[in-house]
This record gives sequence, structure tokens and C-alpha cells, in this order.
Amino acid sequence: MSGPPPPYEEQSSHLYGQPARDSQDGNAFIPEDFKYSTVVISFEPIIRQRFMHKVYSLLSCQLLASLSFCYWASVSTSLQNFIMSHIALFYICMVVSLVSCIWLAVSPRPEDYEASVPEPLLTGSSEEPAQEQRRLPWYVLSSYKQKLTLLSIFTLSEAYCLSLVTLAYDKDTVLSALLITTIVVVGVSLTALSERFENVLNSATSIYYWLNWGLWIMIGMGLTALLFGWNTHSSKFNLLYGWLGAILFTAYLFIDTQLIFRKVYPDEEVRCAMMLYLDIVNLFLSILRILANSNDDN
Repeated sequence: MSGPPPPYEEQSSHLYGQPARDSQDGNAFIPEDFKYSTVVISFEPIIRQRFMHKVYSLLSCQLLASLSFCYWASVSTSLQNFIMSHIALFYICMVVSLVSCIWLAVSPRPEDYEASVPEPLLTGSSEEPAQEQRRLPWYVLSSYKQKLTLLSIFTLSEAYCLSLVTLAYDKDTVLSALLITTIVVVGVSLTALSERFENVLNSATSIYYWLNWGLWIMIGMGLTALLFGWNTHSSKFNLLYGWLGAILFTAYLFIDTQLIFRKVYPDEEVRCAMMLYLDIVNLFLSILRILANSNDDN
């Protein structure tokens, strides 16, 4: 009669942590049966470790690129002159960074999009091969390469913006802020990954609600200061703004670290790396503001 169906042979090799075939989207280590329907915490330890490795590898590359560009700007007079004489490029990078960040954050996973729309919208004629029938809109990032390209654009734009910001501060202050940020990030990350704080996720929704309110308060304070002419150069205002940001983004880092490894799907490592990167960068800027204004008071 007929031989055994090939899919079972492929799946059996997956279940023991061995990918049955290479994948172009960078997720070959994920078993096909659970690839799009199970969160990371439900997988075997080896798969969770590989996911964690991919997230922190991407995050390390982002932070290294940003630090390298900022260091280059701090030692190169020609680059400093270029940055200062092309302020418009700073605003362009801000817009590019914001657009790419929103795109990565809200772009639906291909599987979620296909499940949310009627079948005729996804398929062409019935005579076409099954793989060619799929129709995904342009805003759906369907491949790992697309996500990685957009993440690179976001990171480079952020690095350029950071270089201009750090040039406004004393080098010793920047290095001190970098050291404190590193200590806080390592401590918060290790604490968040501890099993003792797994119960925090039960109230993550309510915590995120209040964190988002805090973020909107910060944005409102900044806009109000600009519109009504508050003295934003006042050390008291900057200290208050810096401490509020430091507390807020430390909490964001703690919650995001927990959510990333317990509530996301294993094909969302690019989005996870971007979330952690934003938390760390904003925490660094808040600490930098605190140190700079503390030095001014002294």
C-alpha cells in the first residue's frame, strides 16, 4: 500500500529539539506543531534558552551599535560638526525611529492576520499553488529578514539621536549614567527572571495600565512645559522629570522582561528585543538627566 506519512517523521525529530528542516525566517528551532499557538514558557527548556539567546543577542547588537556611534561622536570632531550643523537630520531620524517602532509593535503576525480575515481575501484562483495563493498586505512583516531590516533601521536612527543628546552632557556624567544603567538593568533583569516573581504576571494588566498613565503624565508635563513656557532648564523640574522617568522605565523593564519570556510567541524575538531596548535607552536618558542636574545643584 502506501508508506508512512512524511509529516510524522519530521515532527518526531522536532520534538527532541532537532529542527527537521532549515527555515528562512530564523525560527528553525521551533517545533512546527507549536510554532504559532504556544507561548515561550510552555516549551521545553532548550527552546526557551534558544529564544532567550536570540532576544539578548539582538538586544546586545542594538546596544553595541548605539554605544559605538555615541563613542565615535564623542571623539570625532568632524562628526560632531556634522551632527551640529545638520539638526534637521536629527528630526528626520526621530520620525524614522518612531515610524519603525510603531510598525514593529503593531504589525500583526501573519498567522493572526490570516485567522482574522475571510479566506477569499487571502487566496487567488483555486488553480494556483497553495503557497502562491496567500495574499498578505504590505504592512504585515511576513519574514524574519523584513523584521530584522526594520529593527536595524530603528536602531541606527535611535543611535544617531542618542549621539546628539549625549554631546550635550559632560563625558564623566555620561559614563556615570551608563554605569548606573548597566547595574540597574542587570539587577532588574535577573530579578524579573526569578521564579519568585512569577505571580506578578497575574496583575500585569493592571500594572501596565498605571505605567501607561505614568508615561502619559510625563508626556503631558513635557508638552505643557513647551507650550506654556515653563522653565525646562530648571534643575528642580529636570530632577522631578528624571526621577519619574527612572522609576517608570525601571518598572517597564521589569514587567516587559517577565512578559517577554512568559507571554509572547517564539517568533516574536525581534519585537521583544525592541521593547527591552526602548526600556533601557529611556532609563539611561532619565538617569543622565538626574546626574546632570544633581551636578548643577552642587
